[in-house]
Formats: sequence, structure tokens, C-alpha cells
Amino acid sequence: MMTKAMTDEERTLAKRWVDTWKAAGPLLEKVREDDIRAADTMRDFEIFAGLVEMEVKKRPSLPTSGLVEQQRWFMKLAAV
Repeated sequence: MMTKAMTDEERTLAKRWVDTWKAAGPLLEKVREDDIRAADTMRDFEIFAGLVEMEVKKRPSLPTSGLVEQQRWFMKLAAV
């Protein structure tokens, strides 16, 4: 596959693109850091935990814990 050389206009546009991202990178990193610092992790965790609890309550209880079935699988795997 042959690639053609960049034209002066393409080279200028590519340089502008690179320069733009060089300038934007530190600014975007600052925004990211500010967002992390401003995050209310405890509130978000409480919301998440509440959603999980609501879903768990919707589901019927299983007749067993699954421990017996798990032990059966372990025995099968141990025999291999």
C-alpha cells in the first residue's frame, strides 16, 4: 500500500490538531481532578446501595443457598 505525502494544508491542519490537544490536555485533566474532588462518594454509594436493596427485595428467596450444589461442582472438578 502506498501512502501519499501530506499537502501543506493537511500538515497545517494536523499541526493545529496536535497543538489544540496539547493545550486541551492539561485543562481536561484539571476538570477531571476537580470532578473527582467534588464527587460525593458516600452519597453515591448510598444511592447505589439503595438501588441494589430495592432489586434484592423484588426477587423471591431461593429455596437453598446453593452451597450443596457448589460442593458437588468442587467434587467433580477435584476428580478431574
